[in-house]
Amino acid sequence: MDATDLPAVLNANPGLDALLRKLQPLLDSGRMDNVVDLLSLSADLVDLLDAAMVEKLSGLFEEATALSWNLGNAMRMASAQTRNEPTPSLYGLLLLLRDPQTRRGLALVLRILNVIGRQD
Repeated sequence: MDATDLPAVLNANPGLDALLRKLQPLLDSGRMDNVVDLLSLSADLVDLLDAAMVEKLSGLFEEATALSWNLGNAMRMASAQTRNEPTPSLYGLLLLLRDPQTRRGLALVLRILNVIGRQD
């Protein structure tokens, strides 16, 4: 098949002709190269992802999901408790520090901030 046979092929296959018309703006602007690069990157990722890497990524995803779930639940519980109680005074806030769970949570937050502060 040479270039002179192309119109006959397009006339015989209207789906191919419609596809080429839709791809023409991408070809004209050079953006089709980006699509090809993206497909190449995807193919490279498929080659790089062995079973161990997939297992590691799935573990990280599971940990991130569990963390977001726990944080969301803690926020909802704390919000509901705060909504049902009157606004505490400054002394009431200080009384919260007598609760071991409050101190444990505060220590966790301070340690997280400490680790973040050490990273440069």
